[in-house]
Amino acid sequence: MQQTAAIKYKGDPLAKGGEGNTIARDLGLRFSFFFIIYVIVMIKLFSWSHHTDHIVFTIYSMLITTYILSRFSLSYFHKSVAVDTSYVPSVSFVVPAKNEGDNIAQTLRCFYAANYPKHKMEVIAINDGSTDNTLLEMKKVQKEFGHLVKRFDVVDWKVNRGKRDGMAEGVKMATGEIIIFVDSDSFIDKDCVWHLVKHFTNPEVGAVSGHTDVHNYKENILTRMQSLRYYISFKIYKAAESVFGVVTCCPGCCSAYRKSYLDEFIDEWQNQTFLGTPCTFGDDRSLTNYILRKYKSVYSREALATTVVPNKFRTYIKQQQRWKKSWVRETIIAASFLWKKNPLAAMFFYTYIFLAVFAPLVFFRAVIWNPVIDGTLPIVYLAGLFLMLFLHGIYYRIEAGDRNWVNAVVFFWFSTVVLIWQLPWAMVTMSDNRWGTR
Repeated sequence: MQQTAAIKYKGDPLAKGGEGNTIARDLGLRFSFFFIIYVIVMIKLFSWSHHTDHIVFTIYSMLITTYILSRFSLSYFHKSVAVDTSYVPSVSFVVPAKNEGDNIAQTLRCFYAANYPKHKMEVIAINDGSTDNTLLEMKKVQKEFGHLVKRFDVVDWKVNRGKRDGMAEGVKMATGEIIIFVDSDSFIDKDCVWHLVKHFTNPEVGAVSGHTDVHNYKENILTRMQSLRYYISFKIYKAAESVFGVVTCCPGCCSAYRKSYLDEFIDEWQNQTFLGTPCTFGDDRSLTNYILRKYKSVYSREALATTVVPNKFRTYIKQQQRWKKSWVRETIIAASFLWKKNPLAAMFFYTYIFLAVFAPLVFFRAVIWNPVIDGTLPIVYLAGLFLMLFLHGIYYRIEAGDRNWVNAVVFFWFSTVVLIWQLPWAMVTMSDNRWGTR
């Protein structure tokens, strides 16, 4: 089956100098990747053996290094599943949208461009109280190709009810065996459906995360940085989780669920509350948690899609703050049952919670406390952070082929330093359930 790459800069033309220079460059990058790993490990071992820091912070440093390197190692064992053309389940695309007039038509048109039997497809688009031309665009596409698929419904809500209600409405209306959620600013590849549904031949699988890249990555340095983050989070972190069947978040941009499993809890999920407050964001992470209680969730690296990301730092910060809140809520919930899953997967999960929660404290001690109290500059800490991000950047350069990866890494380092305070802020503002970007 022909596969189309979602990242358009993959496979850039050969650099001037010919194929030989390209091979040498790639070998150099791969050598640099493993050399950086070697340097990081040596630094950590030196710190441990010479007690260059307080023992608690040294242990933290060793743990975070081990955790990150384990992601790279485990992702190597993530294996592809072959497409079974004899398994052709009916699918229902569910797309809630509010004020997405610029993107919704392209999102919907990708469905009828999909290389999948049209009589097995239905589309349910929910206009969630939009004040722009979203409804008009939905109906335009419905008129264009509604007759080609089994069913194409446009639900028009005059008053905004929220994405979660839109997703739940789509599930209840759907007749397909597999529900595919696609965000209203995301675009699936033509073979994406096949690569999502192939995993459902295993009855233990309840959810599948596709692989999503950044659609507008060329826009500015912020979108390029997010492109790096997206690529790594899927290719490394979700792939590592998928080895154990415990992908902790099947993202809303492109993920599939077995409808019969969703029907078991959809009403409970729709009306979920936390600390007495209705849950109005983090729908994808929450839905994955409900699945993980009884079933497996996996990642399909061949199920390609792209999504539009924030191009302004202010909007990006607000989005990340919302995501941090949902991470806090759903991590607390997942911590209550994930110990029942694979022991190694559970160990990594709880380790990550510890690392994430204490990261701001470690940062404060290294960057603020030590310089003020001891007069020690945080050169080693910040350099170590940059070195680890540089490792991610080189991997991204090798696999995705983006030649502007250095700028992305620099901004990644800057944003990490700035956004590290979002987690504690999310903890103290959990009761605020506003999206912030609408």
